[in-house]
Amino acid sequence: MQKYLFIDRDGTLIVSPPSPLQIDHIEKLQFYPFVITWLGKIIRELDYKLVMVTNQNGLGTVHYPLSTFYPAQNFMLNVFKNEGILFSDIIIDPSYPSENSPNRKPRIGRMTNYLQNELVDMQHSFVIGDRYTDIQFAKNLGCKGILLNPGNQRGISECTDPIALLTAKYTALASSSWEDIYRYLKNKI
Repeated sequence: MQKYLFIDRDGTLIVSPPSPLQIDHIEKLQFYPFVITWLGKIIRELDYKLVMVTNQNGLGTVHYPLSTFYPAQNFMLNVFKNEGILFSDIIIDPSYPSENSPNRKPRIGRMTNYLQNELVDMQHSFVIGDRYTDIQFAKNLGCKGILLNPGNQRGISECTDPIALLTAKYTALASSSWEDIYRYLKNKI
């Protein structure tokens, strides 16, 4: 069975930009500190496949056209690729929170191929993200979450019981360090 890391993008792989919360120019792109170093070690040493799962409010609209999203997205992916870090899948939901899309994290509408695949080891997979909604997403998938930047309160209002999400039942680790994530996952094998 295959283990996965379902990884959020903004605030996890790259630094979240100030308002408007969009990486719509390469100049705004900044990698999360040491993500390349430690995610590279995870890929080389541990048996996980990577899936990027991200909400990008209004992607494809006049306010956030694809032509401004993809240059920065592709640059980021090429930097990861050049370091041996490949994503087996990239799942992007362009809906706004107010649309209540079944595909928008923390909902799991776009995850059916992972949930219905008997070769996916969801019990030993993790969601890594910087928001409470990422931990809610982990709970909804049936795996545990790793909360990066635990002082961040973003996404708390979108969760049914945010305090319960931080218990060991749903949150395996809360840290602001990719090194801590690597060491935690290495100790799980």
